[in-house]
Amino acid sequence: MKSGWNTRQTLLMRAKNQDDSKAWEDFVEYYTDFIKIILSQLSVNSNDKEDLTQEILLKIWKSLKTYEDQNYQFRSWLKRLIRNNVIDYIRKKTRQDRLSGESINDEAVEVTLAVSEDEFAAMVDKEWRTYLTNRAMKNIEANFSENAISAFKLSLQDISVKEITSKLNLAEGSVYTLRKRVQQSLLDEVKRLKNEVEF
Repeated sequence: MKSGWNTRQTLLMRAKNQDDSKAWEDFVEYYTDFIKIILSQLSVNSNDKEDLTQEILLKIWKSLKTYEDQNYQFRSWLKRLIRNNVIDYIRKKTRQDRLSGESINDEAVEVTLAVSEDEFAAMVDKEWRTYLTNRAMKNIEANFSENAISAFKLSLQDISVKEITSKLNLAEGSVYTLRKRVQQSLLDEVKRLKNEVEF
């Protein structure tokens, strides 16, 4: 069993304890923005995104205490919960629009219902990797100079070392060194985050 799994289980076990407000705050802090990203991918409009995110978090909080009895991984459980809540939201909104006589023109209706469970799972996995990497980058930025971060980010854009040295007024050796240090720090931080919160 991977060492990170024990950490994740501990975090989940803590979050399941409804008296442990700090654990729940940590959980919410990690997952709120990610849930909003998924809702955006499903074309949920910005007016409804905040409310739907809160509904999803509330359902997670209520359901976590019974999660232990489930026969599938937390990752699958969370994906299913998010998808089902979006579908419920769409159905409820569609009913309300029909009752009020408004035209139904919510792109989320077509997008979500057209996405299969497998496609949705793949999309969530891809967005999670991006989210985790971006979060790790934000976490490490304060540890480096502006030049170091710029050298690393420019190299990700396939800009040559020669161009980077010119843009940042650095020696070529410095660009290689700074880039490598930031890259290693980013990899370490991604690994740390995975061990702490990955589902």
